[in-house]
Amino acid sequence: MRTDLSIPVDGAVLAATLSRPDGDHPPAVVALHGAERGIRDWYLYEHLHEVLPPAGIAVVTFDRRGDGESTGDPSRGRFQQQAHDALAVIEQATRAVDLDPERIGLWGISQGGWVAPLAATMSDRVAFLVLLASCGVTPGEQMRWTAGFQTRRAFGEEAGADAERLWETALDWMRGGDRDKLETAVADAKAKPWWKTAWFPEDVPPDEARGEVREELDFDPTAVFARVRVPTLLVYGDEDEWIPVDESLSAWRDARGEEIDIVMVLGTGHEPAHGEEVSPEYEESLETWLRATTGL
Repeated sequence: MRTDLSIPVDGAVLAATLSRPDGDHPPAVVALHGAERGIRDWYLYEHLHEVLPPAGIAVVTFDRRGDGESTGDPSRGRFQQQAHDALAVIEQATRAVDLDPERIGLWGISQGGWVAPLAATMSDRVAFLVLLASCGVTPGEQMRWTAGFQTRRAFGEEAGADAERLWETALDWMRGGDRDKLETAVADAKAKPWWKTAWFPEDVPPDEARGEVREELDFDPTAVFARVRVPTLLVYGDEDEWIPVDESLSAWRDARGEEIDIVMVLGTGHEPAHGEEVSPEYEESLETWLRATTGL
């Protein structure tokens, strides 16, 4: 059975959906968003509602602050705000329905793979983490890597190096470097066939936005990973073209050693799916790990 919830938090109201299994005090998963996936109707959020309640686990999904039916200023890229909102959802969903407050965890994909660990370091209400494509480098380094990887694959080594340099110039500007140099680099890049695979904004942000840009792009996930103390399942695709998987695994291993569980879903990319057909390996691993972790 699905129930819609309205969750007030810090000047916003988050629109949420709860799916609850039969029985008293079930464990629960709250889903957190990828950068481009701020609305709860996305297929991987829907997949949680479909498969976890029959396994005895409740699911809460919600529209990110400022997206969909949720009010408030948009919070994409504002990791502290998103983590605070996630904890508010846990708190208020637990009050609204009969969930086990000791067995509520966070599921996050991509950007949510930064936000969920951050929330777990802010509160002991987070009992476990399931993280898909959790990137182990800063957002700025991720974008530099992505631009280089995708451009190199499509246009060759020299183009890939040029795309990486564009992002390096942008990161230098973000930290106080020369704006004219960045604007010249952007103008030159727009004339190149690889411009689209560099994933760079059309316009350079104003200088007064440097602090906000830096707050997002210089976020250091490794310091957060090292403070996580709850059971953690990491899910990666071996064909991910958006994050450096090897570096991300190394970051988690350096932070947590053997205190993490890892599933590599072969033949998939940033999402554990083929198109929008969810991988059976991911589904089985998710259910098995959650049932064991929550004691079902």
